Amino acid sequence: MQTEPRRNAGYAIMATLRNYGIDAVFGIPGTHNLEFYRHLEELEIKPVTTRHEQGASYGADGWSLTRGLPGVVVTTSGPGLLNSLSGAATAYAESRPMILLSPGRPRGQEFRDIGALHETKNPTGAVGAIVGVSRRVNSALEAVEMIHNAFVSFKHSRPRPVHIEVPLDVLEAEAEFTDADLAARPLGSPQPAPVDDVARAANILARAERPLIIAGGGSLAAGESLLELAEMLEAPVITSVNGKGAIPEKHRLSLGADLRLTAAHAFCREADATLIVGSKIGEAELWEGDIRPAGPVIRVDIMRDQMLTNITPDLELPGNSAAVVPQLAAALKVASEGRPERGRRELQPVFDALDEEGRAIAPELAQLNELIMEALPEDTIIAGDSSQVTYMGTTTFYRAPRPNSLLYMATYATLGYGLPAAVGAKIAAPERPVVCLLGDGALMFAIQELMTAVEQRLDLPVICVDNGGYGEIRANEEARRIAPTAVDLVQPDWVKLAEGFGAVGFEATVETLGETVRKALGTEGPSLIHLRIGA
Repeated sequence: MQTEPRRNAGYAIMATLRNYGIDAVFGIPGTHNLEFYRHLEELEIKPVTTRHEQGASYGADGWSLTRGLPGVVVTTSGPGLLNSLSGAATAYAESRPMILLSPGRPRGQEFRDIGALHETKNPTGAVGAIVGVSRRVNSALEAVEMIHNAFVSFKHSRPRPVHIEVPLDVLEAEAEFTDADLAARPLGSPQPAPVDDVARAANILARAERPLIIAGGGSLAAGESLLELAEMLEAPVITSVNGKGAIPEKHRLSLGADLRLTAAHAFCREADATLIVGSKIGEAELWEGDIRPAGPVIRVDIMRDQMLTNITPDLELPGNSAAVVPQLAAALKVASEGRPERGRRELQPVFDALDEEGRAIAPELAQLNELIMEALPEDTIIAGDSSQVTYMGTTTFYRAPRPNSLLYMATYATLGYGLPAAVGAKIAAPERPVVCLLGDGALMFAIQELMTAVEQRLDLPVICVDNGGYGEIRANEEARRIAPTAVDLVQPDWVKLAEGFGAVGFEATVETLGETVRKALGTEGPSLIHLRIGA
């Protein structure tokens, strides 16, 4: 059966997204959202049908991080939309671009409480309490304008998810618009910082003997300019987890994403000048540590309120790191004229201290991460989760070659993220190896998305590290002298479970782990490696 073409609001919205480069959307078709789906084949947009709307929003986030465009989630009204909100809240907390599209009650029928299908008191208001912008539109062109504005905001402000509710009568009706209305608009150049302030910052950095760069997710727009600046300053770079890979982590100046470690705290405090680029220095990443440096602090951020969080700067450089970091590099060349050439910093003791502390915190998790990393190709994307194996292992022992190679959410710390995010990443970059590495508790939150991976025919190894339940909460209980309560979980037969989904299942031990990972990487379609650790 051939789809009947219609020039309605659904077409206008989807065509506008396609014009900005969106070629995949995540969601589940429902009674009320079919006019979004009608046009996908015509527009060459791939629909990814997850098995839960939460998986759709996490999948869209993984796709977004890998592709560099906003993830798009299409839900039906009411429960479908509300099911997606954990992913929307993740995107908000981690400052990531996302567009959520949902249908709503026809105009004039809001809040009627008449028992309509999927009736929800105030969906736009509910979502608005979580995302950056949530609006109910009154026309196709208003929805299109919201998309244009969202892309501008994503580039020139702190990225935050946008929700567009389209009333059913608007979504389905024929609409008046031109191709020009739907065309992608120029987004403009990134905002530089004030020239005089950049010169002041360059002079501070040029005089410093022990400069340090702390890079967050907002630094990634700077690209190779950040590495150039670090090499000019001979400044080591330590990142947040969202900034992981801001410079290649095997580079001699990279200290990785280890802000949580006390050795990192001590090193940061010794800096006689600190440049913080695009990071809020989040409490969740510091693990209650103190990194306030002895010398002046310079902060670069696209939002001024972010520059005032957690560490007060001595000098603010408001602007986009894509513009400000090259500005700083150019100004530093001028400020360094006549100064002696910098010698290489001796950083090996710092590297050793970080690795030793990382291993001491969780020796078994460190070991298995190192075994896995030896088996993975250089350009692998790893999707983690709010699992001990991720935040006590992968964040330290995976040396990311480039940004967004570790998919994670350090602030929101949601369970169930890893598998759907891996699905999204593999769809976004089928040419790159993608591996999901997570704990058994996290995997069970989203195990249904293994079916999505099977349906999409994705070569995707999933490594399930089984510690018998919720290991971190078990440790929290023990620390409070509470007997283990509700944390030791009955486990399925993981290999049979994978096979039931149509994937390939492997059992592994620490001794066979590397070999099993290599075997899974060579397996066609999804695979699941079950690794039991602990007692």
